[in-house]
Amino acid sequence: MKKNTIKKVFLTTLSLFGIMTLTPIKDVSAIEFKGQEDKYMSICSSNNISNSNKSTCEQFSKYLKNKNKDLKSQLEKEKKEVETTSLSITSVQNELSNLISKIEAKEKEIKYTESQIINLEADIENKNQLVKDRMYATQGINNSNTMIDFVFGSENFTDFFSRVDSINELTQSDKDLIEEIKKQKEELKTQKANLELAKQNIESQKKQQEILKAEYEELLNKQKQNIVNSQDAIAENTKDANSLDKALSDFYEKSKKDDVGKVSQIATQPGNGSTATGVSIANAALSKQGSRYYWGATGPTYFDCSGLVYWAHNQAGIKIGRTTAAGYANSGKAVAYSQLQVGDVITFDYGRGVAHIGIYIGNGQMVHASGKGSTTFGQYADQCVKVTSIAPGSYFYNYINNCRRLY
Repeated sequence: MKKNTIKKVFLTTLSLFGIMTLTPIKDVSAIEFKGQEDKYMSICSSNNISNSNKSTCEQFSKYLKNKNKDLKSQLEKEKKEVETTSLSITSVQNELSNLISKIEAKEKEIKYTESQIINLEADIENKNQLVKDRMYATQGINNSNTMIDFVFGSENFTDFFSRVDSINELTQSDKDLIEEIKKQKEELKTQKANLELAKQNIESQKKQQEILKAEYEELLNKQKQNIVNSQDAIAENTKDANSLDKALSDFYEKSKKDDVGKVSQIATQPGNGSTATGVSIANAALSKQGSRYYWGATGPTYFDCSGLVYWAHNQAGIKIGRTTAAGYANSGKAVAYSQLQVGDVITFDYGRGVAHIGIYIGNGQMVHASGKGSTTFGQYADQCVKVTSIAPGSYFYNYINNCRRLY
């Protein structure tokens, strides 16, 4: 067998009965199923599948399986999103806990500072009294309180310090003491302002983190709902896919009703239009009834459909090359269905290119290697070389592509 021919054989895609073909399976996107699943589930229910819509139902089955893969992929992505959001919430919660700890620490610091402020104010009051006492002592000579009343009658500290600076009679010690009071007052104001600012800043950060946490929690709830929705969609889609698989299996089983019991070898009957060569081809194929289907096999123990055609012809002395059902559909010469003779071949197209071939044995019947394609390697007893009806009204009759004579 030529290398190119072998390569073609193993690149082909097989149909229901596992027949080799060079024509690729039609992509399901050729029919728009999205949004019309209920419609096609109705069309492809167990009681509604027919020869005319089988191909569509097979494509719909493939669509549902691909949809399930996409849904499962989407579900995994949504689960990862939930994990990421949950980690973000944990991070925000940790930051909130950290900020709450900082606020508590700052509040303790503020309470401590407030106690210090109270002590400082008491100290200031004591120093004020000391200055007042000294000023009383200074003014004792003229027994006048005018200066004291002037200084301590000020309405505020700014006025107080201004009046103090205008009194030349105060000693340097008094002035230093008053200056110390002034600095302590300024430090007190600065410390209060810094504490309030720090507390406000932490409170602001806490508020931002609480908002962020709320946003993450809202996002997490949505993501969890998406997971529930995806799981529901997968369950529903899986249910539909399983239901459709069962419907198709039921249809395939019904198609077996056209199978005929074992047929004896054909005796040459002069005058019936059959040739000795054709009968020899048919008899060779019939001798292998019951031999199991094996994808790519050409006998003598196992066969696929085109392998049986190749083997039977060569057994009859017709040296045809090994090709596929599609290849034989363009070989030899054309024959009308009504003019079929024993030994002619019939090719079949299920809507996705030539996918099967059998050998005519007369009386509206063919012998063929029947299987389920590239997954079949002799493991099924009922997938084998058998005789099947191709008469009008039969399953196979509806899918006849053409008839050929290869000798």
